[in-house]
Amino acid sequence: MSPSPELEAKYPIGSRPNISFTPYLIFCSYLVSLIGSATTVELLHRRVSGSGWRAWVQIAGCSVSFGLVAIWCMHFVGNRAIVLGDGEDEIQLYYSPTYTALSAVIPVVVIFLGLTIADRFYRRSKHAAIRVVSLVVCGFCAGAAITEMHYLGNNGTENYRLHLNWPHVFGAAGIAVGASLLSFGLFFHWSGSWLNNIFRRCVVACFLALAVSGMHWTGAAGTWYEVRGYHEGSRQERNITLTIALCLCLSACFVCFLLGFLKQRHRRLLKDRAQQVVLACATFDESGKLLVSQGGLLPCQTITRQFHQRTFADEFNTAHPVFQWIFRVSRHWGGVSDLIPSMREHLHNTGYLQTTSPSTAPDSRSSFSSEGDSTYSATFRELFCVTAYDIAKTLDTGLQNLGNLYEEVVTTGTSMSMARAVFKDPNDRREILATDVANRYLETGMASPILFGRGQMLVLTKKADANEVKRLQNLGYHFANIEQVGDNLARSLQVTRDDLYDMVDRWHTFTDREPSIPLSGTYLACFLLQPAPGMRGLDIVVPRANPDRLPMVKLANGDLSLGELKVLVSFNGLSLDGCLAKSGQILGLGTKKDDAFLENFRNRILDLLNKAPEPALHRAIFSAKQLDIVHGVVGKKERSPATVFAFCGIKEIYIQSLHSTTLKCIPMSFFQTCLRSYPGSPDHQILAIRNHKEFATLVQTPSLTEKPEKRSNKWIFRLRPYRSMSSEMTLQPDSCSEKGLVNPSSPCVDASSIHPWGSIMVTSTQKIVHDESKKEGSTMELSDMGVKSEAGVADTEQQTLADRLISITTAFRDPHATRALPKDLFYGRT
Repeated sequence: MSPSPELEAKYPIGSRPNISFTPYLIFCSYLVSLIGSATTVELLHRRVSGSGWRAWVQIAGCSVSFGLVAIWCMHFVGNRAIVLGDGEDEIQLYYSPTYTALSAVIPVVVIFLGLTIADRFYRRSKHAAIRVVSLVVCGFCAGAAITEMHYLGNNGTENYRLHLNWPHVFGAAGIAVGASLLSFGLFFHWSGSWLNNIFRRCVVACFLALAVSGMHWTGAAGTWYEVRGYHEGSRQERNITLTIALCLCLSACFVCFLLGFLKQRHRRLLKDRAQQVVLACATFDESGKLLVSQGGLLPCQTITRQFHQRTFADEFNTAHPVFQWIFRVSRHWGGVSDLIPSMREHLHNTGYLQTTSPSTAPDSRSSFSSEGDSTYSATFRELFCVTAYDIAKTLDTGLQNLGNLYEEVVTTGTSMSMARAVFKDPNDRREILATDVANRYLETGMASPILFGRGQMLVLTKKADANEVKRLQNLGYHFANIEQVGDNLARSLQVTRDDLYDMVDRWHTFTDREPSIPLSGTYLACFLLQPAPGMRGLDIVVPRANPDRLPMVKLANGDLSLGELKVLVSFNGLSLDGCLAKSGQILGLGTKKDDAFLENFRNRILDLLNKAPEPALHRAIFSAKQLDIVHGVVGKKERSPATVFAFCGIKEIYIQSLHSTTLKCIPMSFFQTCLRSYPGSPDHQILAIRNHKEFATLVQTPSLTEKPEKRSNKWIFRLRPYRSMSSEMTLQPDSCSEKGLVNPSSPCVDASSIHPWGSIMVTSTQKIVHDESKKEGSTMELSDMGVKSEAGVADTEQQTLADRLISITTAFRDPHATRALPKDLFYGRT
């Protein structure tokens, strides 16, 4: 349809019609830009940093959201607010489809380039100059995308020739670049400091929308339209771009609502996880920064929803056998690594694990039902091993690199509302707070974590080297100071900020703790037992800084001479005060060498009192029995094992508090566990053998890559868990064979953990033990160990230092026991 003569006379070719604007469409264009910018910021906030395909896809989504919605849609909605002349349809703005499509693609590509550079160099580089340059490049790319899209889209106008005012062009470009620099600078700075909360992200989105809208309307103010033709097509063509823009805007709104829903769901999951039994990893770099995910949280997964307590007195803590098993396994992952597929299959078949996918495993692990103790214990240990394997898989590492279990069970889900809970005193009917109840328990030495905590967390701690730090950062993880991520972590664990700081500090101290096992020398130790509250076994007094050793002082740098041993024998059975009194009485009556040793012995006793200023130590009985601090080091000729003489005593049950803040009480069973968990301990291998026996009956996961073996004349004999004392053999295939556990050439076996007594694996399950502790030139007597036959395969653990000291303490307290030691005590060690 050709234009009317009146229209051609009113708007001749080459004329410039008057320009007016529709106010509500201007406001709508800013809302469109704000929606696109908000979607971009939320997608950028939830991206996975790194070089994987998922990170590329998320950055591409951010580019589409900003380039297509925030810029392209805003442009055409904004241009719809421009009214030329008196609003005649024939002289309004109509656009070329080619230029319109091209103007939608180019900004997406430019934005993708800028965001990729910022994400790659700002997060991974430690140089401030490179980080600043990456942000500048990102800001310029964003500003160039906004400016390019505006003028390229306007250049597609079919019925007008555009005239630009260059000061307005440069001003519009400056607004776009400046606002984009400010927006992305704030975003990446807050994101790097984990301060990128919803309020700050809204500020960034508003500045981004301002960059787009400010550039658009500044450029529009400096643009004049010269008529070069009249539109002759359908009048509805003008609404096509507007309709597309509105559809894209609604899609961005849907994405925003979806992201908000996922965020709320994630918060509910974190709140629920804080009330479950969770396994977490606390990995520190060399500067003490903590490994966290993109959202500032610890890598963690749920083990089970609730730890099943058989009785009210049964608490999952360091005294629990399951925790002690986990503590030992985490120091020798090779003993269970090949059992993980069988454990997963068994859990899947029994219904405790609904899926074998690590991504959904935390939501599919149910709590335990009332089962037998052995079944319950085995199932929880299987869940722990499978969860640890899943976390190692998310960190792209092996179980052996996951870390060691922290020495305490962390209580989570502690809320102030519970601490302020009000109870009624049944005696005087007055109201009391839950915190008062807790203080009463603490005053009596009894802790009740269930009063406040509804969840428990096992923490695997580790210190990563430079290469490990770089590898984890490439996976999208970050190392942050606790001040940066404290709020997020405290909310996710539902603990106070102060408690969180204290926990993280103890985790970091635990990773810095070296094995406190002396390689040589002779020591004086304090072995004080204390009945646990409620008569729940025995506790032992240990240093707070090194709870895996006794309070001790060095008596001599090497082995004692025969004469010095004779001197110590004369003090056997005396209390510490008695030793001090006797040493003062006989000092100066012997030779100079004996007097020097007596003076040193007396001074070391005083030093031990300073280390353990407990009244019960004064009454502790001295044992002249020389004990090895570490068991299982016989036969290692490159070093002389350190030995110890101990003062043994038991505290009164009604005195639970300690006089020194440098000491603490831990369960005796956990102390024995620590003594069996040092690097190179032979008990690691024995525990591995026991684990293979216990879990050997699990359903095996079939391998899809293995071909069925053809029958041959060569038979492979494997040992199976014993059922009797008979020496029968079996051809039963077993993927968890014990052969690799005892073969020194096996890659799974640590050379330092070979059984030190020279055990020989035979089908008759006989263990031939030969004592190699005799050294050449020594006056020690040899004892014939003989041949020992066991109903098992080298699964007998030797007594630890604590076991022997308990026997000595018991003997001292037995009124019928003889306190005098045999004359040949000092001729050898035990």
